[in-house]
Amino acid sequence: MAESIYLYYCNNDFLLNHAVEEKIKEFNVDPFNIVKYDLLENLPDDILEDLQTVSFFAEKKIIIIRNIQELEKVDEYVLQDFLVYFQKPNPDVIVILMMNELLPESSILGGSLFKYAFIEKVKDMDKKDYPPFVRNMFKKYNYAITEEAIEALLERTNLDFNLINQEAEKLMLFAYETKEITERAVLLLVSRNLEENIFELTNALLAKNQTKTIEIFYDLIARNEDPLRILNNIVAKVRELMHTKLLLDKGYRQDQIAEHFHIKSGRAYYLVKNAQAIPFNQLENHLKKLSKLDYDIKSGKIDKKLGLELYLLGA
Repeated sequence: MAESIYLYYCNNDFLLNHAVEEKIKEFNVDPFNIVKYDLLENLPDDILEDLQTVSFFAEKKIIIIRNIQELEKVDEYVLQDFLVYFQKPNPDVIVILMMNELLPESSILGGSLFKYAFIEKVKDMDKKDYPPFVRNMFKKYNYAITEEAIEALLERTNLDFNLINQEAEKLMLFAYETKEITERAVLLLVSRNLEENIFELTNALLAKNQTKTIEIFYDLIARNEDPLRILNNIVAKVRELMHTKLLLDKGYRQDQIAEHFHIKSGRAYYLVKNAQAIPFNQLENHLKKLSKLDYDIKSGKIDKKLGLELYLLGA
């Protein structure tokens, strides 16, 4: 096994990138000597040539390669050249391979990687691991973040690491002088996630609050949300309320409903409250109309944005 070939794999790109960045720090290599390739974009021959070239102005250079599995689709002679390289890599080069899924050891390329590379799976995180990760993310840049702000940020980004990272940059710029991220800053700068907006839109729709319904709809459209996706999410929320009413009829309590849907108790509280306030036939009527609208949009009878807008205006 060569000490200069590392393979990291994970289906979460953010965590994968983070793990590779942490590994790169261990080598203390000048950024000038870090080169990135992607076999979906770069020619294998160009990558191989760079792998075999000695580093300039430094003892080591790092070459990062994404989508190494694409080698299985190229000419067998090109693949063979890489297999030979893996057996005897350039001592001046540290190779870091990044993949979403590990190749089976039974494949020619996979077998070679199992034999000659250090392989590490980047573990996905449990929900309980997110708060300390976010806290450390800000701490790395000498920022503090309150527990309330962390909770609000995770809720509004729906645990999407790429989105968390994007929003973190805005928050740090906003709190540049104080170096402290508060819940107020998160609520001010971070947009609600789609699920939260759909929840409010559905509530406004069922409460016949036309002004709020349209306001939320236009906000979602301004953020380039697909009207068909909005429609599908409204249907899902209506079904969820119908399901909740059936559970309540069976004697389910709020805590049992929270467990059934895998949601927080606060979210379950509003779900139960809304389900109790709306007659089942009203929900059923909405569901029938939304299903017809979905059919009309998909069959080309009406534009998806116009169709949903007219429905929300007339509901």
